Amino acid sequence: MNNQHIQLQQKVIHYRSEVAKYKQLLQLAETELKREQLRNHYLQKQLEQMDEYEQTIEKLEQQLLFYEVALEEEKKRKKETKKETKKEEIVRAHAYFAYAVMIPEEKEEHVTIVGDFVIENIGNTPLNDPIICLRLRPAHHAQLSGKFSFRQLQEEGGWTFAVEDWRQKIKEGEYWLKPIDETTLLPNEQLRFPSFELRIDQTVVVEAFVYFRQLKQGIPSFNHIVVNK
Repeated sequence: MNNQHIQLQQKVIHYRSEVAKYKQLLQLAETELKREQLRNHYLQKQLEQMDEYEQTIEKLEQQLLFYEVALEEEKKRKKETKKETKKEEIVRAHAYFAYAVMIPEEKEEHVTIVGDFVIENIGNTPLNDPIICLRLRPAHHAQLSGKFSFRQLQEEGGWTFAVEDWRQKIKEGEYWLKPIDETTLLPNEQLRFPSFELRIDQTVVVEAFVYFRQLKQGIPSFNHIVVNK
């Protein structure tokens, strides 16, 4: 009876020890399971975040492609606009006499004309280095005076001779003049050879021509002066 009791006690102690051992193993297993669950949750979150990154990268690449195409098209448009602008450049000027005739009381006295010679840039590009030629036909039937000098020193807005043989040209009835100051005539601007005076002794025709660096062939004035005497 005593041996059986002892054996039973030993078995109870053994099984209690086994139960405690397996409880500990169960706790370790549960802890490991929780760790794995957390790991899986973390990895799942990482995968989801990677998916978000991939979607963001795809959107950014699409936007990058869009702007690259837009940039190429803008470059093409600028080139085409530049070509069109170049083609559409208009180099044009207009010139005319604005004058008044002073009729003398006595027929034998000379006729006097005072006025301005006006030049306008009616194109869309600047015009540089203007030169005018006032031509009297016949040369000895009238005398021209105004704000011009053979010297390069004069008040602002003055004019000087544009050719070296100006004395010979005057004998031939031609006055070749240019502004003393370097001049650029912008679109829609005017330039004037102001307050000239013509003293006319006999019938005369006065013509004018304008030249620019961009209009070397010259343009005639819109009108001319004719006095029959």
